Amino acid sequence: MSSGADILAAAGVRSSDSLTPPAARRTTLNQDDFMTLLSTQLKYQDPSKPMDANEMVAQMAQLSMVTGIGELKDQLASLSQSLTSSRASQAAQLVGHEVLLDGEAMQLPLGGALNGAVNLPADAADLKISIYDAAGRLVRQVALGPQPAGIVRFSWDGSLPDGTGAAPGQYRVYADPGTGEAMPTLAVGRVDSVLLGSDGQGAQLIVDGYGIADIGAVKQVM
Repeated sequence: MSSGADILAAAGVRSSDSLTPPAARRTTLNQDDFMTLLSTQLKYQDPSKPMDANEMVAQMAQLSMVTGIGELKDQLASLSQSLTSSRASQAAQLVGHEVLLDGEAMQLPLGGALNGAVNLPADAADLKISIYDAAGRLVRQVALGPQPAGIVRFSWDGSLPDGTGAAPGQYRVYADPGTGEAMPTLAVGRVDSVLLGSDGQGAQLIVDGYGIADIGAVKQVM
């Protein structure tokens, strides 16, 4: 009785041929394929009805445009990846540092102090920091006296005028340089870690007491 290999040999088929998968077929045309087709079209065109020159130029221009768009897309993707990597590297260097965040809402932690700053555009004759609770009540004023223009830091340990301690939580803080007009303040927080973005999004900072903060919200690194 003939074996399977004998039957295949008699049919002119090697056993190894039956185990070789067919080559993958391309379903798209590249620039070389297009030029081959165009050359073949020119070679076998009807001499009495040659291809119109304008049509040929239009086809080649279309190919160049598609090729150019593809190359531009690859370049932009590479640039985006490079920028994302650069931002992530810069953000990672902020871990462990204190930063000034935009916004007058500040956090008084349990057993800790509320830390902030104010950016004075000019010298202040008598700088005062006013702290309000969530209900809008003034709970404490911190007098800092005369201060030069620039970044002036302040801290509140949570103590109230009656000697008791304020409840931990969020407070709104404003500054008065002595003009009677309120100025916005900056929150001070420590960067604990960096949240790396996905799909081309930039990195974000995890700031102690303030959660996630965009790098753009950072006004200064202390």
